[in-house]
Amino acid sequence: MRSLGAIFMADVVSYSKMMSFDEAGTLSALRSFNNEVLGPSLQKYGGKLIKTMGDGWLIEFASATNAVTCALQLQRMLKNNEKLNLRIGIHIGDIEHENGDVFGDTVNVAARLESIAESGDVAISSSTYLCLDQSIAAPFNNCGKQSLKNISTPIEVWSTGRINEGSKGLVRKEGGNPIIAIVPFSISENAFADLSAALAKDLEKEMNTKEWLDAIVQKSPSAEDFQLIGSIEQQRGRASISVTLFAPGGKNLWAGDFAGSLSQVNSMSTALANQIANQLFIEIMKVRNKYT
Repeated sequence: MRSLGAIFMADVVSYSKMMSFDEAGTLSALRSFNNEVLGPSLQKYGGKLIKTMGDGWLIEFASATNAVTCALQLQRMLKNNEKLNLRIGIHIGDIEHENGDVFGDTVNVAARLESIAESGDVAISSSTYLCLDQSIAAPFNNCGKQSLKNISTPIEVWSTGRINEGSKGLVRKEGGNPIIAIVPFSISENAFADLSAALAKDLEKEMNTKEWLDAIVQKSPSAEDFQLIGSIEQQRGRASISVTLFAPGGKNLWAGDFAGSLSQVNSMSTALANQIANQLFIEIMKVRNKYT
C-alpha cells in the first residue's frame, strides 16, 4: 500500500565510539531518551515509530509540519546533553508500506539527508521545506542542490546549520580541489565561545582566498580531507590557542601554539586567523600533490 507521508530518520552521532568507551552508560542514556523524550514527542506530534536500528530511528509522520516541529524540539531538548547528539533528515513523498515496514525513494532520500546533517542539526528536502509555514521554516538555511549517493537526481537541501561536506552520503566531484575541514575549536570556558566561533569563521574565509583549496567549517570532518583541530583555554592569565593540521588519513602535518591577552579576546580573531592560515597554506602546499 502506498501513501503520502514524511519520513524522519535520526541517528546518534559517534555511537560506536560511545559504546566502546562506556557501553552501559550509552545504553542507559538511549533508554532514557526513548522513554522520557522521544516517546512523548512522537505522541504529541503524531509520529509512528517504524523501527529502531540500535543507534537510530525510522519514523513516519502524516504531516511534514509535525515531523519538522518534532525534530526541532528534539534538537532543542538535546542541545546541552553531553551524552547524546543527533542528526536528523526528513523527506516527504510517496511511501510504500509492507509488513509493518516502509520502503521507497522517500525513505532512501531521508536516510541520505540524515547522513549529511551535522551533529545537532536537521536537514530537509525542498519538498519538505515548501510544506512549512514561515515560523517553522525560519531556522533553515538553503544549502543548494546536492548529489546524494544512490539518488538519481540532485536534491535541494535545507538545514538548520551546515551540511556535512565530509559525509559519505554525498557524491564528490572527481578532480575537485582538496578540502580542509576546520573543526570548531574546543573551549575550556564559556568566555571563549565567541572567539571560537569567530576564529573558525575567519579561518574559513582566509583559507578560501586560494583557488586551489576549499575550506569548510565542519563538526564531523571526513578522513579524506585535511583537518584543522584546535582548542582555546586560559593559561597564566592569557588566552592560549593550540592548533593541529592533519593530512587526509590522519597524519599529523603541523602544530602551533598562539596566545593573546584576555582583555583582547574578542578582537584577536582576524589577525590570528591570518597568521594561522599563512602557515597552513605553506604546510598544505608541501604535500598537496600526494593527496590529490
